[in-house]
Amino acid sequence: MNSELSYANQTDPAAHTPEPVVPPKSFINRLMGVYFSPGETFQEIGLAPKLALPIIALALLTMVATVVILQRIPMERASEERLEQMIAENKITEEQAEQQRDFMRKFGSVFKYVIPVAAAIFIVVMALAFAGVAKLISSMMGIENRYPPLLAVTVYSMLAVSLVGSLVAILLVYLQPVDEINIENPVATNLSAILPLLGIKGLPKFVSTFLSYVDVFFIWKVALLGIGYAAVSRKLKASTAIGYVTVVSVVLALIHSAWSAIFG
Repeated sequence: MNSELSYANQTDPAAHTPEPVVPPKSFINRLMGVYFSPGETFQEIGLAPKLALPIIALALLTMVATVVILQRIPMERASEERLEQMIAENKITEEQAEQQRDFMRKFGSVFKYVIPVAAAIFIVVMALAFAGVAKLISSMMGIENRYPPLLAVTVYSMLAVSLVGSLVAILLVYLQPVDEINIENPVATNLSAILPLLGIKGLPKFVSTFLSYVDVFFIWKVALLGIGYAAVSRKLKASTAIGYVTVVSVVLALIHSAWSAIFG
């Protein structure tokens, strides 16, 4: 053994001084970081995911936003328009529609409480599932990462976009006259809502549903997810990750559009 090297290691304080441990940033700092420096923020989140608070915040935000919007949109009108559309498309008979009207008259008030809770559960399940799909694709492509950081990136991305999107949705819904609100697509931030304003109407259900995904907030979310997944993965560029997320999102949009076209 080289005694000089051994002695230098023993007497040099820097050789034994560990690097200082930087504590994880607070929830608010991380959320703000997603807006202003997503790459660096997602790298920091990946080191210590801390999932409980962002998941609770995402569920509560979804619940509150749903309650506020439902206060503005008349449920009876929404239900009636949907039934009339299904009758026109020969998906149900008038007798079946009347049975559903009776059901809504009896239990319609309960749905005002059920829908916000269901929406909160749904968005959390979607975050869990989307992170799972990201992990599955990563494993198939030989990309190294872990599920908790992927889930943290998914939740923070959804939370950041949903916070702005919910505020915009509430503002637009309350600025419009009630009788002019498009109940199926109340916020004109996507092509499906914009085209009728330009005089393009009567699109097939499959097309209109798919165009609803060509949305400012949906595209923003895809970009954040791609940046985040790359930040918490090895051997993965942000551009490549955004491409993967885009392909998965398009496939899911096509499946949902087909489902809506068939079952309404």
